[in-house]
Amino acid sequence: MNSINAINKVIDNAISKVRLFEPNSLIRERADLFVKIHIIPVNQLVRIENDMIIPVAYIIDLAVISHSVVRIKDYLEMHESDELSLGKRIGKAKNKDLLVTNYIDLIIRTLRFFNDYFICRHVLDHVAWAYDEIIGNSAVINLFKREFRDDREVDKALNELSKHIIASIMDFYNGVRMWVLNHELRRPSYTQYFIVNEILKKLSLNEHLTVVEANEDYFYLGLFKDVSLMNTLIKLS
Repeated sequence: MNSINAINKVIDNAISKVRLFEPNSLIRERADLFVKIHIIPVNQLVRIENDMIIPVAYIIDLAVISHSVVRIKDYLEMHESDELSLGKRIGKAKNKDLLVTNYIDLIIRTLRFFNDYFICRHVLDHVAWAYDEIIGNSAVINLFKREFRDDREVDKALNELSKHIIASIMDFYNGVRMWVLNHELRRPSYTQYFIVNEILKKLSLNEHLTVVEANEDYFYLGLFKDVSLMNTLIKLS
């Protein structure tokens, strides 16, 4: 399944989606380059050394969600009791919980497929959609198509949802890091709890979902597997 041929098919499909849905005409014209430069080997940003994640390039921040993050489950249980806040499109969907849980699962399966690569959020939705069409029989995307009137609205909903997922990951991780390292408690929102809890359900015990903020509004997602991390609460100076 993870053959070069299958990966190329997913990338080509993602490029087609950028050409269809990207509002910026310059990006549409160079869709092939745009997609390919936003899928990068993990060792261009970080490396694993002595069971630690070490930045190898300048990055603004980094977050790790895994079962081994120090006191992650204790912090989860401190969540607020408010409602899911997911933006105007997903927020109005009849089955928003189902959409969120399935899209999280799709993202994680996509990252497993692109083993040893980071995928930038700017192309993540199109790559995940392409992966679902080619590998997953469009099972997840069809859930979105039942909620939204056309493919362009589906694309906007995926973009909105991935922004909320990444923001929730970063805010949650910053909160647990402050609580454990600095003894400053800022309770996670229910949205953060819901998203992070779903991620943990999908991850195996030896997987670490990693989000790297490489530049302002440039977030890269990747999955480390079969590694034991000692520094699960990483504070960059």
